[in-house]
Amino acid sequence: MSFFNELKRRNVFRVGIAYVVVAWLVLQVADVVINNIGAPDWLFQAIMLVIGIGFPIVLIFAWAFEMTPEGIKKEKDVDRSQSITKTTGRKLDLTIIFVLALVAVYFIWESRFQTDGADPAIENIVASDSATQVESAGGESSAARDNSIAVLPFANRSDKESDLFFSDGIHDDLLTQLAKISDLKVISRTSVMEYRDTTKKIPEIARELGVATILEGGIQRAGNRIRINAQLIDVNTDEHLWAETFDREMTVENIFDIQSEITRQIVNAVRGELTNEEADVLAQLPTRSLEAYEAYLHAKKIFLQPDYTRQKFQDAEPWLEKAVELDPEFALVWAILVRNHAQAIWQGYDNSPERLQRVREALSKATEFGPFLPETLAARAEYLYRIENNYHEAEVAFRAASKARPGDANLVKLLAYTLRRTGKWEESISNFQLTIELEPADLNARSGMIETLLSMREYDRAEPLINAWMEKYPQAMDIKGYKLWLMVERDGDLTAARNLLNQITPNGGTPYYAAATFLPFLERDYQAAIDVYDNPQFLSLFDDPASKPYELQNKSFAYSLLGDPNQAGGLAQQAIDAFQEMQSVSSGSDASNAQFLWALAFTYTQTGELTKALDAINQACALIPESRDSYAGASFSQSRAWILAMSGHRDEALMEIERLLSIPNGANRWYLYLDPHWDFFRDDKRFNELIRPLNLKEAET
Repeated sequence: MSFFNELKRRNVFRVGIAYVVVAWLVLQVADVVINNIGAPDWLFQAIMLVIGIGFPIVLIFAWAFEMTPEGIKKEKDVDRSQSITKTTGRKLDLTIIFVLALVAVYFIWESRFQTDGADPAIENIVASDSATQVESAGGESSAARDNSIAVLPFANRSDKESDLFFSDGIHDDLLTQLAKISDLKVISRTSVMEYRDTTKKIPEIARELGVATILEGGIQRAGNRIRINAQLIDVNTDEHLWAETFDREMTVENIFDIQSEITRQIVNAVRGELTNEEADVLAQLPTRSLEAYEAYLHAKKIFLQPDYTRQKFQDAEPWLEKAVELDPEFALVWAILVRNHAQAIWQGYDNSPERLQRVREALSKATEFGPFLPETLAARAEYLYRIENNYHEAEVAFRAASKARPGDANLVKLLAYTLRRTGKWEESISNFQLTIELEPADLNARSGMIETLLSMREYDRAEPLINAWMEKYPQAMDIKGYKLWLMVERDGDLTAARNLLNQITPNGGTPYYAAATFLPFLERDYQAAIDVYDNPQFLSLFDDPASKPYELQNKSFAYSLLGDPNQAGGLAQQAIDAFQEMQSVSSGSDASNAQFLWALAFTYTQTGELTKALDAINQACALIPESRDSYAGASFSQSRAWILAMSGHRDEALMEIERLLSIPNGANRWYLYLDPHWDFFRDDKRFNELIRPLNLKEAET
């Protein structure tokens, strides 16, 4: 006890407590600082080692020495009657209280500001992408919601491969019906299709999809009869909430009666009774022609393929045309035809006036025969988006369609893409997040979300998503492509970008195309920029009449950088001729005309026709200004700044660059620093200071 009392008298305990509290606070500050200055990991470890070694030394010092009015003395040399250890102890107490107050302030800051500043999209989505969720004591998945359901693919009990389109089509129609019910989370089709013929148990599937109920069943066609059986399972108790077999004559009326009854039973079991409005919606019959309905199901089977390709729309079109030929009042199909024709113009494989007339006719028919259908509302939104390029009205239309079909993940995703064009970037991110919750397997929504975050320069928000999804979806080449552009845009790391590009399987996605054609310019390997167009793998993906002028354009620029003006000029003139020919047969939408004008402006710079280049880019910016399209408008504005500088309007160009550096999808410092397009401007000190990357010093070291 005398030793213990002596430790107290000499303030050894107080010194030890003060040291631990101060050391903890120092480590927290060091962690924040080191992470933000990009210091090596060993520095933090070294600080921890020094603090650890210092602890026993401080205790020994507190035992052996004492503070006196004359300074520090050895304890044995201090007269006990003159000792001030009590005063020193009180000072140490105050020090400990003060430091603990700082610790409390730190915890308040961390809990309020750190948590509030975290991106909920990242937290929620990465959490939902984790492996099997831990069950709670009651057996319910922590991710499951009471009002949630997954409808597994219906088994094709006809044992005829030719009937698969029918069972898949009815399955998708049922999902469409359920998506019209409010307050019901319905997992979309892409996410449930991987469970066709699965050996996984129902509780395991429910945990992976985050739902509380699952519907499974099968369909059999035999002559003029149809049999559909379905059972609704509560995954928490593994009990059947409802089960029934329907055996009816195969008519459109009976098929939709069965779908409506299944929907009614699901809603009764999961959410409660249907509202009168919901019951009226379910009672609507899209067609009375069984042949037209089957043609529609054939088209739907094609649309359900996962890839976003022109071939899909081209293959589906004959079935859609057959459906409306058999039933000219089939409003649902007319609405789908709006989308089909609009995609032909949007993707550029048929930008003719004839196609424009067909999309307008389809919208007119859909509006005439089904003015209040969610599909018609969505068709009008697509028309406004892809044909009229009126994104503000398209936003209103997509919101109306989504309200009519609140569980439709595709409508939520289309709204997300629209919102970034209307300048509502954060709301766009929220809608991509909601899409992924409704459609966990939708990789396109993930790509769109990452692309949007990169456009916002929210690199620290994008990176954890990219890393998590690259690990979970190694086959998703677009996500790897966005990781590549993150490396360039945030860090200017061309070596890492090239290494990653070598790991990406060549594909038809935009991120891969941009990397394969533009990265060589940033690397200043201009021969490689030319050679990419002779790569057989690249040609197999992009050997397309619509992409040929852009190939000529890029080759022209590469040859000019290689010092071959004759070759560069000849290719540039060929590109100009090709762009002008394409524009002459275009449907004339503002977006397509602006794109042609941008392409012409760029190519005119290669022929030295700067007046024509500036006139063309001014026209493009007037057609698609940022006030009309925040996404594409900013890209056109950046090209205008480049051409302004080339034309000698340097002051105006610098003002524009400074503005573009501060807006989403505007200028990026690393691009401006690395891109040889801007080399002509590097003799201007003002330009160099303006575009210098903020982390350039770190990159150089």
